[in-house]
Amino acid sequence: MHEEIVILENIISCDFIGDLPEQAAIRWDRRAALTFGEKVWSYQDFSTEVDLLARCLQMAGVKPFNRVAVWLPNCPELEFLMFAVMRIGALVIPLNTRYKSLDLSYALKHSGSTFLIGCTHAGLSNLDSILLDALGPITTQGKGGLIYAGAPQLKQIVMIGESKVPGSKEWSAFRTTGLTARGIIQRPPIAPSDPAMIMYTSGTTGRPKGVLLNHAGLRLCRDRAQIMGMTADDVQLTYLPLFHIYAIGYSVIMSFMCGASQVLMEVFNAEKALRLIQKHRVSVIHGFEAHFSDLLSAQRAQKIEIPSLRTASFASGSETARAIALQVQEILCPTCSSYGLTEMWGGITISPPDSTLSQRCEGSGLAQPGVEIRIVDPETSGVLPLGEIGEIHVRSYTRLVGYYEDPAATAAAIDAEGWFRTGDAGILREDGHLRFLARYKDMLKVGGENVAPAEIEDLLCRIPGVEAAAVVGEKNHRLQEVPVAFLVTAKEGRPSAEEVFSYFDGKVARFKIPSRVIFVDALPMTPTGKVQKELLRRMLQDQYKNGEQELSTAINYGYVK
Repeated sequence: MHEEIVILENIISCDFIGDLPEQAAIRWDRRAALTFGEKVWSYQDFSTEVDLLARCLQMAGVKPFNRVAVWLPNCPELEFLMFAVMRIGALVIPLNTRYKSLDLSYALKHSGSTFLIGCTHAGLSNLDSILLDALGPITTQGKGGLIYAGAPQLKQIVMIGESKVPGSKEWSAFRTTGLTARGIIQRPPIAPSDPAMIMYTSGTTGRPKGVLLNHAGLRLCRDRAQIMGMTADDVQLTYLPLFHIYAIGYSVIMSFMCGASQVLMEVFNAEKALRLIQKHRVSVIHGFEAHFSDLLSAQRAQKIEIPSLRTASFASGSETARAIALQVQEILCPTCSSYGLTEMWGGITISPPDSTLSQRCEGSGLAQPGVEIRIVDPETSGVLPLGEIGEIHVRSYTRLVGYYEDPAATAAAIDAEGWFRTGDAGILREDGHLRFLARYKDMLKVGGENVAPAEIEDLLCRIPGVEAAAVVGEKNHRLQEVPVAFLVTAKEGRPSAEEVFSYFDGKVARFKIPSRVIFVDALPMTPTGKVQKELLRRMLQDQYKNGEQELSTAINYGYVK
């Protein structure tokens, strides 16, 4: 664990998220805060826009603790609005722009959102049409108000773009209301421990949970900025989706705390990202395996000069991440390994800049000040010694307030001593660094042996012609479960299943070899670049239901009877 940090004067210490733009404007004034395309906002410009939208929300009747949903792709308005909502003490609910009508309706209804701000299109997606479907039948109530069956508590909708949603207000008209308002926005009667956000998890096992977070994460971001050596000279590139805590905590809040400039991308594109890094002299980036894998491929192809890039946070630890992290050190920049989850306000570990190559590439960082981590046997609940694989438990001041409207899930996740059960498998190394391995449900138990899918996936991706791999468990009457590999391959030079199996000969224990291989066009991914393994498990289950378990691409490999 890191020792307690003495915060330097060049990093803002703040108790309320909504106050951060104003404090940053006082400190950084005309320094560039945000660049999007060809437009640049100074810290003063940014704070002014936040106050303007805060007045708009107040004039629209939004009060402290009301819930305001924001359904926008990465854009300046999304950042302005997140701060503005919290500036007046309301709860902001950033929604995933990949949602379809059922997902959207569920989140709006479950959160009890009374106000929604969205846009009509995001890329090729017609969000306006999706919203219409999500709202369901619309009826009129007294004084011309509308009731949306799919989101009955929703009172007002504001849309960027020409919308067909009945009762919606156009963005420019909404914004104009704030231009006519005057007066200082008073700090609302809230405490730092009061909720600030509801972040919906991108879980693949049933309905997403609403993670209720308070303002405590500001300290976490402040400490992390100090450990990473962030200063006003830094430029961060934001391509992670702003409806996830990773982008909010690392890219947005850390920038405001230290006066760094932020360059915003609507969507991630590796080649465009590299060119923006070169153009704006970006010094800090963040991401998962998928982002860095694409960046590495694009850099090998384009060989773009990016000497300004000094560091990156990388959610590393798994075997596949280790291989990519090693390449990132050589081709892009040194990394700070990290581990986090939405329920803990994002990243709770970080490796300092002087970490060894092993710590940066094979570990997942040291616990930040105020964060405790232990590894527990999920069957006995006993705390395991260093080096033993078990479930990661975390106790921290940043822990979620609770799962919104789900006391049973909250009680199941947090024990009587305040430890949060992450559901992740990992180990604590001898040097104190955590190593994340996989979601615990993704770990395989083959004939009583623990098997990390990432180890198999790493080997699979070394086979010529294999572009991506994912391994999940399949029930087996003798061995409990066996690994099954899903492979995305090159159009030309695709390896045969026999070649895949022969590649493993003499490299790993027999129980780690996939029982069969299934070739697919693409792996299902979350917006943050994680493989949705639950969908792959369902695919296997559906095959059995339909009597299709003997696929032409599947090979029985000896020990599977």
